[in-house]
Amino acid sequence: MLTRRTAIAAAFTTPLGSRVSFGSTRRTLKVMSNANVAGIHVPGNVAVREILQQIGDYAPIDLTRMEKQANITQVLVGGGPDIVDADTPSIAAAANAGANLKIVGQFYASVDLVFAANADVVTSLQDLTKPDVVCGINTPGDTVHALLLGVLMKHGIDITKVNIVALGGSSARMRALMAKRVHLVPIHADQAHDVALQGNYKPLIQPWTEYDFWSNEVWAVNGKWLENPDNQRVVVDVLEAQLRANRSATNDFSWFAGMFRKYSNDRDAAHWPDDRIHDEWTLLTKEIKAFPEPMPLDLAAFNTLIPIYEKAGIVSPGASFDSLIEPRFLAEAQKRLG
Repeated sequence: MLTRRTAIAAAFTTPLGSRVSFGSTRRTLKVMSNANVAGIHVPGNVAVREILQQIGDYAPIDLTRMEKQANITQVLVGGGPDIVDADTPSIAAAANAGANLKIVGQFYASVDLVFAANADVVTSLQDLTKPDVVCGINTPGDTVHALLLGVLMKHGIDITKVNIVALGGSSARMRALMAKRVHLVPIHADQAHDVALQGNYKPLIQPWTEYDFWSNEVWAVNGKWLENPDNQRVVVDVLEAQLRANRSATNDFSWFAGMFRKYSNDRDAAHWPDDRIHDEWTLLTKEIKAFPEPMPLDLAAFNTLIPIYEKAGIVSPGASFDSLIEPRFLAEAQKRLG
C-alpha cells in the first residue's frame, strides 16, 4: 500500500531526473494561473493540461484561474497550490516582504503587450510628460506599470511628469482611450490592428524591442513545498512539459493553431482563420521570441529589473532576485530533452 510516508521515502532514493510515479495513485496537481489565455499563454496551458500527463503519473490538474495575478501570489504565500503561473513583480514584492517563494521557470519569455497611443496627441515618449496627457494602466506597482516605467527610464523621460492613472481591466482602458479620456494604454499586440481601425491609434511602445530581457509571468512555488524531493521532481516534470510545448509552438504552426483554438478564451478563437492565427504565431515566435527552448532563467538578467521595480514601488532599495531564482530544476528538464 502506498502511503505518504513510503512515497516520500522512495523519493529520497530516486534520482531527481526520474519522472514521478505514484504507483496506483495518480497525483492531481493544484495549479493556479492567469484568467486570460491569449496566444502567448497557449504553450504553458497545453504543458500542464496535456503534456504533463504524458510525462508522469498525473491526473488532470486541479486548475484555478484568477483575474488578478497578485492574488495568485498571495495564495501561494499561504502554501495552497502546488505550482502557479504568477506575475514576476508580485513574486518579487512578496519575497521582498519576507515570503519564502521560488521562481523555477518562465511561463513565457518577454511580453506581448504594446502601448497604444492616441496619435492625435502623442507621437513620442516625450509627449507623455505634457500636463494634459494621461496614461492608463491596470494597477500601480503591477507588471504593466513596471514595463512602462522601464522604457521611460531607458530613454531619460522624467517619470515624475508622466500622469499615470489606474483604470482596471483592458475593457475599461480601451473605453477610456476611445473616449479620449486617456492617451496611452497597454493592449495585446494582436489587438493593435483592430484598435487602429477605430481611429488614429498607433503603437508607441513595443517592449520586446526595448528590453534585452523582460520577465512577465513565471512558474513559481512555495519554498517550503519545494523542500520535499517528491515535489522537486514534479517541478522538473512541469518544466519538461513547458519546454516540449515551447518546442512545438515555435516549430509547428499547425500545432499552435490547433491549441490556440482549443485553449484561448477569446470568444471567437475557435473560428479564427489560419491567416489571422499565423500573424499571431509569427509575432510571438519570430519577433517576440516568446517560447524559447532552452528557456533562460538567468539570475543576472532578472536582477536588471530591480531598479525598475524600485521606481514602481514594488520592492525596497537593496532588493534582489538572489534568493528567488532556482534554476536547477529547469536545467534538469533541459537535460532530459538533450
